[in-house]
Amino acid sequence: MTELPVTPLTKNDFAQNVFGRRSIRKFDSDFKITRAEMQEILTQAGRAPSSMNLQPWRFVVVDSTAGKTKLHDLVMTNTPQNDTASAMIIVFGVDHPERDDAKIYDAAVAAGTMTPATRDEEVAEIDAYYHTMGDLAREKTISLDAGLVTMQLALVARAHGYDTCIIGGFNRAGVKQAFAPNEELHPEIIVAIGKAAENGYESVRLPVADTTTFA
Repeated sequence: MTELPVTPLTKNDFAQNVFGRRSIRKFDSDFKITRAEMQEILTQAGRAPSSMNLQPWRFVVVDSTAGKTKLHDLVMTNTPQNDTASAMIIVFGVDHPERDDAKIYDAAVAAGTMTPATRDEEVAEIDAYYHTMGDLAREKTISLDAGLVTMQLALVARAHGYDTCIIGGFNRAGVKQAFAPNEELHPEIIVAIGKAAENGYESVRLPVADTTTFA
């Protein structure tokens, strides 16, 4: 079932949200996103697609002074974002997402979007697939899905009137040790989110002729 926004979307212009997005490095440090709205944002971001709908991501929202102090030295050159954003959202990848397949597909049956027979077929297929999947393929799949939910998070944030900076440069071992809820999670990306205090740099893209071929 699709979750409808509770907080009104203040910037519900798709084109502006997509093409007006910038990487923001300085936020209004006096503004805080409530935890209730943050949960809405992450619920809506979680509608992103994922391989076999296993949703192999977990979020740790660092929004306290103590949390940001602990994170400060781990984000390397990205301390301005850490120090001014409403929150730093650590996107963790799940090492064994197949362990959630029954829970997810049981929920689909309960919601009336899947028959019990289809549920059984899908769960058996997932279990067999992940049993034979190599480590590299598993890591690539999880990283891809983490990227998909991160992009959706950035766009959902825009719809709520916020901006983001997607951060890939940080001390992964340190972040895992300091913030991972358990050993089976590994940090993929950090997203700074808040009210922008700057316009951000406009960036250019390669022309489509340089990136696309038709077959």
